[in-house]
Amino acid sequence: MALNINGTTGISGVDGSVSAPAVTGTDSNTGITFPSADTIKFATGGVERMQITNSGVTGTGIGAGKILQVVSVTEDAYAAQDSSANTKYGSLSVNVQITPSASTSKILLFYSVSLSAEVVGREVSLTPTVNDGSSTTEFALGLSQGSKTRVNTLDVQPNAGVQRQFNISFHCLHEPNTTSQRTYGFRHTVQHDGAWIVRNQAFTSPDNSNSARSVTSVTAMEIGA
Repeated sequence: MALNINGTTGISGVDGSVSAPAVTGTDSNTGITFPSADTIKFATGGVERMQITNSGVTGTGIGAGKILQVVSVTEDAYAAQDSSANTKYGSLSVNVQITPSASTSKILLFYSVSLSAEVVGREVSLTPTVNDGSSTTEFALGLSQGSKTRVNTLDVQPNAGVQRQFNISFHCLHEPNTTSQRTYGFRHTVQHDGAWIVRNQAFTSPDNSNSARSVTSVTAMEIGA
């Protein structure tokens, strides 16, 4: 189709394609194309680099390093779990679900977990997990060494004979390599047989203003690649 110049409707011509754009300079495979209604594409070297539609702007490098979405879950309910030494449990987990907008995105996770435990002089550890809808996988773990339990972070109860409330906060990065929904949570481990661990316990037992209850939260941020 020939190029049309109209005083009312403007300039119009061929729609073009990514390999042969409608508007170019001296480089025939670098320019602008109009493949469908309400869509503009920009290409270099015959490869699409950016697309503009009614839904916004997408393309290689668009939004790189930027926060594309934030999902957060906060849990204030009490929950308890009897535990065996070095056995990982997930029943205290607070899970957050996020669906990446691009397979190249990374998920930055922030955990703030409030706990109370009868594990004086022992370690309490947390491990981040991701579920793909069929299985749960741990990630961001410490180095494998012999029979040691691999975890992400831990807290040691220092005062013998004293139960105390404490908070474990950490962050980690995960690359899901998908645009399907992922569920992020955590598992906990205690290094003591017959211990028990509690989420969001009041740090004093009387029911008065000197007593307090805390919360546990997990926040997931999608970071553009």
